[in-house]
Amino acid sequence: MIATDQIRGPARRARLGRATAYRARRHGRLDAPGLRPLLPTLPPPEPGALLELPDIVTPFVMEAQAGALRAVGQLRSRLLRDKRRLIIAIHAESVRVVTQYDVRAEPSPAALARYGETVGGWRADAELCRARAAALTHEANQRLACYWDAVWLTVQTARAEERRLAAQARRARERTRTPGAPPPGPTAGPAPAGAPAAAGEAGEAARPHFTPRPAHWLPGRVTLDATWQDVDAWLLTGGTPAPAPAAHARTHAVARALEILDTQPRRDGAPAPTGHRPRPAADQQEGTR
Repeated sequence: MIATDQIRGPARRARLGRATAYRARRHGRLDAPGLRPLLPTLPPPEPGALLELPDIVTPFVMEAQAGALRAVGQLRSRLLRDKRRLIIAIHAESVRVVTQYDVRAEPSPAALARYGETVGGWRADAELCRARAAALTHEANQRLACYWDAVWLTVQTARAEERRLAAQARRARERTRTPGAPPPGPTAGPAPAGAPAAAGEAGEAARPHFTPRPAHWLPGRVTLDATWQDVDAWLLTGGTPAPAPAAHARTHAVARALEILDTQPRRDGAPAPTGHRPRPAADQQEGTR
């Protein structure tokens, strides 16, 4: 059974710090006057409709993106540096597996099991690195959410206040134009019994509609690039995007060995599905708990 305090601790640590959130909201309030012309005045949205909003890039957005990308890049370089001996071992074992299976055509389950153990260690470490990188991107998006919330709230509040003042001025002009209406001000006579209610209803009618920031609108959203979707490719490219293979290019030994490892038949004799990747050891242990 999972205790409640085992969840509250990570949840508290996952929240954005007060100082970081305050700084993001402060930047949003300061940038709101300059961003107001870029945010169109929108009518109340229909249920289920998405608002068409511009994609804005501000210095704060660039700062959040650059900080997240720098931290993610450091995570990847640190992993490749700390696991360089493991990567070298995988390259060496890949040549042996390819030689045993393709050149000699003599399958060796024991050699393939040792190779699978080495690759499994690499995949577990790489998946852990990817989880940490995803957490960094989520933190950056939290900062951006605080920033854009402050921008949206400041702009909407200023527009609502301007509409309220304009409605008050319009009602004042209408009262002065109406024959026999008492002039506004402290010298006016006592109002009729139904006047306060009518004024309250008029104020409610003149109150503008306030739309909260749409959840889908988060300019500068930080996401992991496509290279994080296949950590095995880092064994061939070192974490950089792989170039398109030429027509006469030969298959890399590591790629061929991984294909041999991942396409082994199951116990029931059926071949493994194409592109199958065994789960990392950490995920398998969590599933058995």
